Amino acid sequence: MITVYGAYGFPPFLKGIVRDLRVYWALEELGLAYDIHWMDSSKGEHRENSNRLINPFGKIPSMVDGGQRMFETGAIVLYLYENAGKAPQDAHARAEVNQWCFAALNTVEPVFLDILRWDKFWMEKTGRAERYPELMGFADERLADLARAMGDKHYLVGNVFGPADILMTTVLDFARHEPKIFENHPAIRAYLERCHARPAYQRALAKQGVGPKANAA
Repeated sequence: MITVYGAYGFPPFLKGIVRDLRVYWALEELGLAYDIHWMDSSKGEHRENSNRLINPFGKIPSMVDGGQRMFETGAIVLYLYENAGKAPQDAHARAEVNQWCFAALNTVEPVFLDILRWDKFWMEKTGRAERYPELMGFADERLADLARAMGDKHYLVGNVFGPADILMTTVLDFARHEPKIFENHPAIRAYLERCHARPAYQRALAKQGVGPKANAA
């Protein structure tokens, strides 16, 4: 049985943002059974040894699948698809999926995560007035690049939804509180709407942050 170490007790505005959602979403897309080992993030339970034995950085999420222990959402999502036999078997097709996963986490996420930080956590931090307009410009550039690369495709790799879309959607959602960022990018708005409308996403979102009461129900 797969066990995901997930969070509850976080501020409501972080629902849909905390990264354990990525793992729930992948599991729901693949139709895999799993349990959630709930950790109260408000009490720092994710920093305790039970989680650090899996994730040395004490972050959320972690995952155990039999003897396989994993951390980092990109690695977990790719592992789940590969282990379920849903990843491309051809090396070239697999490379295309992988590069979009890495693009989401390495090229797009830093900008959109910083927007979330400056808007929700660093409002009084020195340097916001100078840094924020620059970040908005970077975000606009990333979205334009992404729209150009996607063209008329429904998803990142052709018209088949996959792990890269899970990562890219949740990365872009770091800035969902600022819809004006997406105003000039209708293709990206439509892409996000398609991904958010997926039943697996809705099931994953409903589970996120529920906490131990979900297991008792």
